[in-house]
Amino acid sequence: MFNKKYLSIIISLLLVLIFIRCSSQEYTSAKLYIQQQEWEKAEAFLIKALEVEPENPEIPYQLGYHIYGLKNKDWNMMNQSFDKALAIDPNKKILDQPKTVKELVVMARTQFWAEVYNKGVAQFNLYRDGKPDVKDLLLQKSINTFITSYEIKPDEAQSYLMLSTCLFLAGDELESEKYIIKAVELSPDDANINLTAGQIFMQKQEFEQALPYIKKSVELDPSNTKSIRNLAQIYYDTGNMEKSIETYEDAINKETDRKVKADLYFNLGILYNGVEDFEEAEFNFMNALDENPDDVEAIMGMAQVFENAEKWRKAEKFYRELISADPDNPEHYRGMSRVKLQQGEPDQSKRFLDKAKSLGG
Repeated sequence: MFNKKYLSIIISLLLVLIFIRCSSQEYTSAKLYIQQQEWEKAEAFLIKALEVEPENPEIPYQLGYHIYGLKNKDWNMMNQSFDKALAIDPNKKILDQPKTVKELVVMARTQFWAEVYNKGVAQFNLYRDGKPDVKDLLLQKSINTFITSYEIKPDEAQSYLMLSTCLFLAGDELESEKYIIKAVELSPDDANINLTAGQIFMQKQEFEQALPYIKKSVELDPSNTKSIRNLAQIYYDTGNMEKSIETYEDAINKETDRKVKADLYFNLGILYNGVEDFEEAEFNFMNALDENPDDVEAIMGMAQVFENAEKWRKAEKFYRELISADPDNPEHYRGMSRVKLQQGEPDQSKRFLDKAKSLGG
């Protein structure tokens, strides 16, 4: 019988022989140096191994991952090496794993991309919370980091989304538009990306271009009242009052946040006031106040509705509430001056007008 220790030695030697037979001396040395983290020697022997074994996709993968990715952060060279591995055989299983070259390349690119992308998000959050004197610097850092993230993984839509957002905030509308369109191309069924694209065009007052993106966002996520509100606003800005009213009503039915709901009722009140449907305007302004009793704009809306409807006493009631809530606003006193004049009280009208003038209005 073989001694167990002797048998173990024979098996180990056989494994070494198999390992050496499957790999060139150059690649064997390269793997040893990778294990020891002697990166300069590992790089030199990987390059030599690639010359000896040009049909082995594992070698350019190792070069791309360990040398150009992990060590050097040279993303261009990393991707060139990964592409070389894919060109040799994307479906070959390597590194004694059940995964193919293609799967490992995707995993590696995603790993490096996530590290850089998350760094960019952290920088962007610092920008949003930062002091005015450092905000520009933080925003530029975010832009540079998101550019790096898409260089690592060019098919990742989130990089282009964030880069577009940063560029828009930096005032570069043309580049912002280019990158948000790229994001939509890569991820056409992402509701948030479509919403952001629409909002960027809305900010540029390009409502017709914004419309299909916002509509798509609503189709993809019908419960997102933010998208619905933007859609209603586009209809309003393009003069389609009927569709705007219909869309605001849809948003109100789906919204649960009381302050947001109050804003929706207020906007709907403005629309009805604009088309001289004063009853509906009153109804929506009252609902806005029910949802948010401290909403000064809704009180103003009520005052204007009753003034437009020539219901002077009711208008007076709400202008008085406005003066009580915001006593330094000259517009409230001007409103009171108008309704007092309409009620045949010129002296009172003059008193409120003088007060408005004294406040600079």
